[in-house]
Amino acid sequence: MSNPENEKCSSSSAESDLSDVLKRGSSTLCEEHLPKCSSDWNCHLVNKLCVRYKLEDIIRIIWSEWRLFHLDDDDRLEIERCVNACDLKLNYESLQDIAPNTTTPIEEFAETWGPTQRQLRLIQAEPLLDKFLFKLDEFNYCLAQIVAESESNKEISEWKYQCLFEKLLHLFGIYTWSPPFISTKKSQIMGRTMTSKADLLCCSSDPAVQRPILCVCEVKKTLPEKVCQPPAKKLRNSSSVDTGNVDNSSWSQHIGDLFVYLDKSSVNEGILGISVKKTWVQVTFLKVKDPCLEKIRNMPVNSQGSVKLCDDDEHPIFYYSECYNFLKQRDRIIIFKALLTIRRMQGRFEAGRDATR
Repeated sequence: MSNPENEKCSSSSAESDLSDVLKRGSSTLCEEHLPKCSSDWNCHLVNKLCVRYKLEDIIRIIWSEWRLFHLDDDDRLEIERCVNACDLKLNYESLQDIAPNTTTPIEEFAETWGPTQRQLRLIQAEPLLDKFLFKLDEFNYCLAQIVAESESNKEISEWKYQCLFEKLLHLFGIYTWSPPFISTKKSQIMGRTMTSKADLLCCSSDPAVQRPILCVCEVKKTLPEKVCQPPAKKLRNSSSVDTGNVDNSSWSQHIGDLFVYLDKSSVNEGILGISVKKTWVQVTFLKVKDPCLEKIRNMPVNSQGSVKLCDDDEHPIFYYSECYNFLKQRDRIIIFKALLTIRRMQGRFEAGRDATR
């Protein structure tokens, strides 16, 4: 999601021009057609960078691909305890399904799906949930306010969805940067300066570190309906290269954002992402090995074809999960487990970093 006044870096015609150029047989890209901002990226530019797509389990993306810190069995058990303690009864398909007259007073609205007495005791006993109850009140207030102000047959603003998702992140003490505190980020792509301004950033508790970004969040304005539907079937144990079941063009801007922010990622050779469409959430990860990144940065803008890579193992890989709805109880358990895993890895990573100073 972008502020229409100052966050859109160029007009939509730039993307159209880029598409026309890259569809030509020579696949030559001229300097004047290279977008200056990630918001103008399309699938043709992503293909020129040889990005491959993989559908992957949401927890596996965090645990095996991002892997900020190796967690032991005790950490796993702690996360499971916290997930069970946070299994709230809130269960809707969308914000429009919540009747506005049920949100007042807020205390009664929250009590209908809030933690049980047993869950309260569990939450209070878990250090990983030390902010949960306080931040849950803020989430409840934001949710109730959005619903109370909503009008029938009128779309809810993407800014409100972004605010609500940010409140969700805060339940687990995840630090965030959001407008107006996000500055334009610059990076070199194909020998030219590329800019990006993320909708939301999840960051280290110390913003002054050299690589503070845990995760780049995109709040989508538009997305094909089929992408935001619940998964039709369970994933197999092993992932494979995407065969076209998903409209990969919808990922172009997000992939552009990840490329631009890559050098500020807390992990080497990759960066974690989250894509949000209303209350639907997907976790992503862009894996780019250093030799490949150097070629992408220094590739001449008018070079023929795609970036020249030595072998298949050098290709950038974009991992993405199924969609999960944080208003649905069953989906929210999975989202909470993902966020708790991120938070625990962050805590362990920062403790280890501080110990070596």
